Amino acid sequence: MSQSPDKQIAEGDTLPAVSRGDEHAKLEALKALKQRLHQDVATLQQKDGDRTPYGGDFESLVTAAQLASQQETDELLRRRLERRLSDLDHVSRRVEQGQYGLCESCGAEIPAERLAAVPDTTLCVRCQGQRERRGAVRRAA
Repeated sequence: MSQSPDKQIAEGDTLPAVSRGDEHAKLEALKALKQRLHQDVATLQQKDGDRTPYGGDFESLVTAAQLASQQETDELLRRRLERRLSDLDHVSRRVEQGQYGLCESCGAEIPAERLAAVPDTTLCVRCQGQRERRGAVRRAA
């Protein structure tokens, strides 16, 4: 694999833009993205096997702390990738059902500009904003 998982995530790996009616192209794009995400998950899992325990001296403790920090980062990345894979499965089902491009909250058609920018979205801008505001209120409480 040419890119590290965190580089792909940092760049906001998205689906190529496809028109609302081209279900085959959408499914192929989803399949390609899912395959890359599965490869990234496998890479992170492989890293887990490379961990080695360290002794009790100071340098070993520092190395162990760095290793623990890297393991935590890898676990967070793995969870993010798995959540993204789950989201893509959901979008794939919507494509197959002919619901791609329709807001799953209000049923309105999602503008082509939004689909071009965020091809794997399932919400219109208004409903996405409402969801984010509700999430911010819950975090603040």
